[in-house]
Amino acid sequence: MCTIIILFPGVVFSECIVQRAQHSAKITNFAGFSADVALGMKNLRIEVISKYVGFALLLMSGFMLVSAAVSAFNGFDEGFWPLVYSGILAGIIGVFPRIFVSGKYKLSREEGYYIVAGAWFSCSVLGMLPYLMYGKCFTVTNALFETISGLTTTGASILNDIEALPKGLLFWRMSTAWIGGVGIIALFSLLLPSSGGNGATLTGVEMSSIALGATRIKPQSFAKITVTTYIVLTLSSCFLLKISGLSWFDATTHAMSACSTCGFSTKNSSIAAFDNPLVEAVLIVSMLLASVRFVLLSNAFSSRSLKPLYRSEVTRFFFGAFIAGTIFLTLELIRRAGMPFMQSLRLSAFQTASIFTTTGFATDDTTLWPASCKFLIVMGSLVCGCSGSTSGGIKMDRAIICIKCLRQRIKELRSPNMVSQIKLDNITVPTKKANEALIFIMCYTIIIFVGAIGIVMSGTDITTAWTAAIACMGNVGPGMGSIGSMDNYSHLPIIAKYISMILMIVGRLEIFPILYVLRIK
Repeated sequence: MCTIIILFPGVVFSECIVQRAQHSAKITNFAGFSADVALGMKNLRIEVISKYVGFALLLMSGFMLVSAAVSAFNGFDEGFWPLVYSGILAGIIGVFPRIFVSGKYKLSREEGYYIVAGAWFSCSVLGMLPYLMYGKCFTVTNALFETISGLTTTGASILNDIEALPKGLLFWRMSTAWIGGVGIIALFSLLLPSSGGNGATLTGVEMSSIALGATRIKPQSFAKITVTTYIVLTLSSCFLLKISGLSWFDATTHAMSACSTCGFSTKNSSIAAFDNPLVEAVLIVSMLLASVRFVLLSNAFSSRSLKPLYRSEVTRFFFGAFIAGTIFLTLELIRRAGMPFMQSLRLSAFQTASIFTTTGFATDDTTLWPASCKFLIVMGSLVCGCSGSTSGGIKMDRAIICIKCLRQRIKELRSPNMVSQIKLDNITVPTKKANEALIFIMCYTIIIFVGAIGIVMSGTDITTAWTAAIACMGNVGPGMGSIGSMDNYSHLPIIAKYISMILMIVGRLEIFPILYVLRIK
């Protein structure tokens, strides 16, 4: 890791010097090596890609320094210097390409894919530095796992004693989740000049194609609406949690975690530690709203009406699934576990919202629930929220498209000459997009299958392995077996942890950008 950090500025410096000397925006050779051959890419400008990756690192640096300020406010706890040193280092590496790469560049979509992949990789590597410098339970593997889990909003943890962490590091842990919730690229692309369309190019690469395809809004405007709504939702949640009885620190951190649908908590027993029905109610609303398409949520905020939400069939399907899941779990807990009605309703509503939104907060140990309840929870970890939100999983949009494709096929079998179109929220879904949704679901299932086999082969029991693969791919966090809602991933073999990390990133970037960068044909 240290080698990567040391060599990165040198590589960027080399590329930038050559680029300036030749006054060209093309890929250049240095030290006898061809960048095209070395990277297996053509017509890519490494110096320009490095410049835009630097934006992401500057964003990370800013949040590290804010976390250091939180540490200073809490008596300069043990997290202060690790955060300061990490923030300065990330800032230096981030600003380095900007010193040597000047001028305006029109990014190609291919370069956009490599910028997105480079930004996520660089932020994952540098994001673990505060943990490594802090030491104690953080080995390289554990530090990287916690960072990737935060950035992908998975919420899986290797920490056995979360409350032992200094508040500065706890805030940084939540910051990684909040940054990853709306997307690293979406956040920094808003700082880019609007001319040239580079922000739109990057946003279009990072954000879900199904989300962009379901709206007529341009990618750059889509990103602005998403980020603005995200900030408003987080601030509103923070205020409501504060008046519900939490301290400002707990209110802020849990608002960041809920709105990013990550599920990180400052308590070892998660939300169960507060035992506060009002806090749980606020978090349920925050998690559900964060899993709705932010464009619709923005329209609802601006119009001060819920009409934009219930007019969307995707949103109706999502809330319908939540209500049905809550009713089912409530009845099963009453019938099979003998719980009182109000207790079962309270637990069911919270856990259904937590899992269906891929947040992963916990108010009870779901591994002790009846088998029928556990089955629903695992199934809920697959589909999850809506596109254009912070939720992970397959997405309700794709599930609905899949159902409509099946219905269309059955109709075509009955009437071969019939011509019909698939519509989603009254917008026609092109055949190409419908096929892409079906291919995504197929790839999603295959990757879970392969990941689960890998985790089993590492020495993990089959229940833990399968649910870990589903939870990490869907960015849910908790599973069943030994990684339940009140457990963590610390005991898993190293190989299983790295497989889980790969699944988190592939799931968060929704498969296709990763396949593109890896040149998988």
